Amino acid sequence: MTEKDPRLEKIKADLEAKKKVEAKTESIHSKKFEGTESMSTGLRAGAELITSILAGGLIGYLLDQWLSTTPLFLIAMLVLGVITGFVNVWRTTQNIGYQVGYKDLKDKTDNNTIKKDG
Repeated sequence: MTEKDPRLEKIKADLEAKKKVEAKTESIHSKKFEGTESMSTGLRAGAELITSILAGGLIGYLLDQWLSTTPLFLIAMLVLGVITGFVNVWRTTQNIGYQVGYKDLKDKTDNNTIKKDG
């Protein structure tokens, strides 16, 4: 009773061919950009560590010049810059982001615990 329309069959065949080409193209692009996310995270972490140390050192140096307290503020701000840099690297590698506080980390931990238990 139902005859298959040859135009409909041609459209289906064309669609399947396009899907195969698209899947092949997508797999080539995904292989090409496979490691770029890790590399960008590493570069970002390194840049944040270096800039926070340099900013702390510069602020400490300028405060020492202004207040004539030669090594005091330079050392203190360098230590603070190193600590800030390591905290930023940790936040970057844990994908916490820059929200105030660590609520996202707590939510992620709670969600993972629920998923594992459930």
